[in-house]
Amino acid sequence: MELISEGADRISAMKNREVERQMNIQRKQESKKSISAANEQLDFFEKTFNEKISFIEAMLKKSQTLSKNELPEHFNIISKEILVVQKYVAASNLFLCNYYLQKCQSTLQALSIRAKELENNLLPKKKFGFKNKIKLKDEEKSQGVDLVDFSNKPQNGSLSSSKVHDNNIECGFYDSANKVLSLCPDQVAKKDVSLEKLSNCTVYLKGFPSTLHLNNLDNCRIFSGPVSTSIFAENCNNSTLVIACQQLRLHSSQNIEIYLHVTSRAIMEDCSKVAVAPYNWRYENIDQHFLDAGLDKQVNNWRCIDDFNWLNAERHSPNWREMEQEKRVIDWNQ
Repeated sequence: MELISEGADRISAMKNREVERQMNIQRKQESKKSISAANEQLDFFEKTFNEKISFIEAMLKKSQTLSKNELPEHFNIISKEILVVQKYVAASNLFLCNYYLQKCQSTLQALSIRAKELENNLLPKKKFGFKNKIKLKDEEKSQGVDLVDFSNKPQNGSLSSSKVHDNNIECGFYDSANKVLSLCPDQVAKKDVSLEKLSNCTVYLKGFPSTLHLNNLDNCRIFSGPVSTSIFAENCNNSTLVIACQQLRLHSSQNIEIYLHVTSRAIMEDCSKVAVAPYNWRYENIDQHFLDAGLDKQVNNWRCIDDFNWLNAERHSPNWREMEQEKRVIDWNQ
């Protein structure tokens, strides 16, 4: 009987080993298929991305050969093509690694700057100086809204003294305190906007800027429509940012609340006491502005924040948190 029992045990063990062997083979096959599918997906993305970039670069070269009458529509097409690629990259972020995603975004950022510089050279816009008084609409007067804008031309309180103005900043607000400031869609559309050295201010940017620079803000509330590329924020303290963009870079900022819509991943460095919640500002034509900016309203990675000061992947960074539901502002018009 013992011999029979030992024989049965050996047969059972052999069967178990065979089952484990077959399962290992199946797992390896599935893993190979998964890797192969991922590689095929990445290869297709890379091919499509490079083709679109090559097409845009060819369009930029063609700009030199066109008449001034043809250039406005030509640059409008280039702008739309860049937005299409930005949207394609944002939609592909689920399978792109962070390094490759940032590389694509950097390529697009450089291409956007080239297109803007070329457009400015071939179709120079009329410069406008720093204005302390601008005629307001009746409703803006009743709200005490102050509209101020500036150009690149160095003047008193101009932008030329600041490092964030090296990239052809076209409009914004500089060195103000205790004011309500506003720019309308026509003033910010596809432009590089800067808000710098503001304290105790509320700023409304209704439109779709190309980029937004925030620097040296204290105790401010910033409301921005969708920004088609990046928002660069530095030295922003004790403030609330209600912002939408493709990419957010936040540096050296403390004690801020961010109501965020971002289609890639936000990056922060040397920051603390940051609370985030989903973007919830509403104003007339904002849905169209999202389309014009090339941002997908259905793709919001407001929880995806890379803290460069926190490299422990297994534990959440102590420098930022999701804002408690009961502390979130529901309606900004109240």
